[in-house]
Amino acid sequence: MKPLTTLVWSFVAVLATSFAMSGGHQLNAADATALPERIGVYDSRVIAYAHFWSDGHQRKLNELSKAAKEARAGGQGERFKELEAVLKKEQETSHLQVFSTAPVDEVLAGMKDRVSMVQKEADVAMLVSKWNEPVLKKHRGAKHVDVTDLLLREFKLDETKMKVAQDIMKQKPLPLEKARKMTREGKL
Repeated sequence: MKPLTTLVWSFVAVLATSFAMSGGHQLNAADATALPERIGVYDSRVIAYAHFWSDGHQRKLNELSKAAKEARAGGQGERFKELEAVLKKEQETSHLQVFSTAPVDEVLAGMKDRVSMVQKEADVAMLVSKWNEPVLKKHRGAKHVDVTDLLLREFKLDETKMKVAQDIMKQKPLPLEKARKMTREGKL
């Protein structure tokens, strides 16, 4: 019996040493059954498309266009050039976001209350574009939950635009550098 007692005490000593060296963190039932982190992923192209057609964005584009026309008609050459540059930049940004994988951070920032609600509804820690490989690689063990449709609800697309959004999701995006080159060349 003596050897068994020695063996038990040796085992207890090893456990105590291990516990002390680990900083005192005990493995409990919650740790053993902890689920991997959940990340909400979305197709940024679809969000960009929906945002482009949103009432607020269309109103902004119409106001810029109207102001540019008025500046040109009023002989305000510099003002016209400024507004024309803004409109061109808006178009380039939209094209890179809809046809490629350019981020839509400003769109999500403009709907941060809805983003918070989507995170809660989907029970995810964060939202990440499905094309954002660097961030997704940092969270390799995370479970991906597609939240594209939850984000799309915010935009209330009509049936025709919703069909286009679904078609966009079926297509492979242009590589971002290729899209940028095509934009510079006026081909996108």
